[in-house]
Amino acid sequence: MVRNTILNAVSAGLLICIIFVAVFNVRLYTGPTTSTPTRHTAAGLRHVRYSLDLGAGADMQRLFPEGDYFTYVLYGLAQVNVGLQQPSGTQARQDALEEARWAWRELGDSHAKQAFEHSAGLSPAYGIFYRGWRNYLLSGILLLQSEEALDPNELAIYVQECAEIADALADDDLFLAAYPNAIWPVDTFPAIVSLFAHRQLVDSRYDTVVATWLEQLKTYQAAIGGLVPHRVSAADQSPQELARATSQTLILRFLYELDPAYAEAQYKQFREDYIAMVWSLPGAREYPKGMDGHGDIDSGPLISGVSLSATTVLLGTARVLGDVNVAVALGQASEALGLPITINGMRQYWFGVLPVGDAFVLWSQTATPWLQSASEVSYPELVPVWWRWPWHLASLVIVVCLIACLRSMRRWTN
Repeated sequence: MVRNTILNAVSAGLLICIIFVAVFNVRLYTGPTTSTPTRHTAAGLRHVRYSLDLGAGADMQRLFPEGDYFTYVLYGLAQVNVGLQQPSGTQARQDALEEARWAWRELGDSHAKQAFEHSAGLSPAYGIFYRGWRNYLLSGILLLQSEEALDPNELAIYVQECAEIADALADDDLFLAAYPNAIWPVDTFPAIVSLFAHRQLVDSRYDTVVATWLEQLKTYQAAIGGLVPHRVSAADQSPQELARATSQTLILRFLYELDPAYAEAQYKQFREDYIAMVWSLPGAREYPKGMDGHGDIDSGPLISGVSLSATTVLLGTARVLGDVNVAVALGQASEALGLPITINGMRQYWFGVLPVGDAFVLWSQTATPWLQSASEVSYPELVPVWWRWPWHLASLVIVVCLIACLRSMRRWTN
């Protein structure tokens, strides 16, 4: 009797495992292939919003230096992406607008600003990380509105924010500080994109500022002979760390909004030096090929040199840059490896333990250019058509082993 009970329990467990393996393999073909919002997108956004309402921002802050801020801003940016892909005047676009507004307002509250209090004396105040990402989100909120119905209060705040960012750039620093004596170049890019959006939302007064900044960027990169560094000196802007995938995947996505041709050229170099096939999947190596390094709070743990956080962002960057081959494989792999489940109309990855991770995935899955048309560049195929086969073979081996275990159990009970 006891043996039969054990056998039934083990059989049920093995059956669940086999179903899980089967679902995993099916999802390798059914993940998102475009950035067009789906019912899964809506369900994922509901989960992030629900988590934030329950205090997920504070939970993420205990894990990451900007965890609270990033969870809200990425949720808002994903909503902007969704809204921009809906026809003007539709309820879906209005709903996305209201959710993005909610996230933007939360970023102005003390809980989100608290991590940047010691940057209050910087120019702009509270540092370019805080001011740049928030103004970038605000520019998206305004882009969602029709020209004749722009919210006057939001527009006034946006104009003032742009003026303060432009004033900070007038000091001739290419990259602005996020914290006292701490500069990560990537933090300046969303701020520059928010300035560039001014020409579409208000007027072209900052076109010269943006053009000058881009020329300085190109000159800087030519002088150092490579991609934008991960961190630079606060004293003279000299590189302190080489280009890393964690920041580079973000930089390229923003750079496309400013100068598509230059971004595409930079992406080709990044693609060659940093994107590698690991375990039959494309991944963003944190350090260039041939160089090993340690993971940190930015990259997270590295698996065979690949940063999971950078690879998640790469999905969106590949979409924006038109690298369909990489984007499709990453989109489908994320649906299989992320173990998404939907409960009460809310979709979560990895059982919802990391809402900021869900927000990053959604921002990448919905990635679309805001200020430029879609890229038409054709990239060499990096991901082979057979990339799923090793996963199928491994799954087959697992199923065979599970069945063998079940048969052994049956012999034990007889």
